[in-house]
Amino acid sequence: MRGCRVAEAPGITQWTAAWVYPVSAPPIRDGAVAVQGGRLLAVGQRRDLASLGGMRQDLGAAAILPGLVNCHTHLELTALPPLAATAFVPWVLELLQKRRSLAPSAVGRGIETGAEALLRSGTTCVGDVSSRGESLPVLRRLGLRGVVFRELLGLPLCEADARLRAAREDVDRLQAEAAGSGLRPGLAPHSAYALSESLLVAAAGWLRAAALPACIHVAESPAEVEFLATGRGPIPGALYPAVNCQTPPPRRPARSPVAYLAALDAVPRGALVVHGVHVDAADCEILRRQEVTVAHCPRSNARLAEGGAPLSAFRRAGIPVGLGTDSLASAPSLDLWDEMRAVLASDPDGPRAVLQMATQGGAAALGLRDEIGCLAPGKRADLIAVEAGHVQSKDPIGSLLAGTRGEDVLLTIVDGTCRYVRETAGARC
Repeated sequence: MRGCRVAEAPGITQWTAAWVYPVSAPPIRDGAVAVQGGRLLAVGQRRDLASLGGMRQDLGAAAILPGLVNCHTHLELTALPPLAATAFVPWVLELLQKRRSLAPSAVGRGIETGAEALLRSGTTCVGDVSSRGESLPVLRRLGLRGVVFRELLGLPLCEADARLRAAREDVDRLQAEAAGSGLRPGLAPHSAYALSESLLVAAAGWLRAAALPACIHVAESPAEVEFLATGRGPIPGALYPAVNCQTPPPRRPARSPVAYLAALDAVPRGALVVHGVHVDAADCEILRRQEVTVAHCPRSNARLAEGGAPLSAFRRAGIPVGLGTDSLASAPSLDLWDEMRAVLASDPDGPRAVLQMATQGGAAALGLRDEIGCLAPGKRADLIAVEAGHVQSKDPIGSLLAGTRGEDVLLTIVDGTCRYVRETAGARC
């Protein structure tokens, strides 16, 4: 990598490379990105930006892209030993058993390991679901952007008020801890089957009043669909007894998880729906009216043989879709490049749509579409560089996705600050 002073322009850094991928516009050959004050000043061809001056850093045969957005993770599960189960409810039971055996220190080390892996593989923004927000100080120290969703669970009717009160206290604490950073706390009512109806409704009401980010697992498995439609299946038969819920709280039946939540008005407008695998056209219309976004986690769904989300149907309905790795309990890595390749073969809308999910779609999913997700003047300077010797001019996006892995990331920049530089990259940040 070569750095050269081309003119005096205080505070401006120009990153130049063989390729620049704005995502909001076609790839640029021999491109450049100018950064000033934590924001993007200009994006275009190298020769057109030369007059801006500043310090120019030439990345050579590399590609510059927006930072990737991993819109759904559980970093606190990074330290779990491997799970053997591959069916949904047995997998949840095994996860719960092994999670209880983890010491807090191991959970903390796992969060740190997972967050570092995100930066090394080019993720600059993350939506992390956390028991009590334990990941927020780690993410802040490492310089990532994103939302930390405090998880909420609770089946006993008598505990609903106490559980919501504890969640609100945690979110208040997280808001103070996040002040002045690129992080924001939110709330994650886990799912329709993991909360009583009264707790689901109360949580949704508080989320609306507090204007907080929200996410909820929806329509992930056939077991969830069966339970909410009939009250039967492995969720009440095996999962509930394992969490000491011998008498399931009363629930109204519904034709689908989406319809069930809509009947309760339990999903705040703009919430992030995680998975969304088992949905039909009527469900898509409900989700469209609620202006939700969707986190698609293809490798997690494949591991548990739960099927795939109807991506084209979501897009036709105008529902933004982002990509998530979920946790290492159900996916082999936290590398969003692996996730993109996993969905590439099955996404009918092709490589451009896949790259958009990992950037602009994820930004929309976390309520950050105005700040990040593409390379355009005025956006926050969240960007990455990857090796690009394999990129083909006839198919620059497809060849980039097919041949890039997390270890190909050269540097990761958040808000104009280098947060990761590969030792062999030679970057001066």
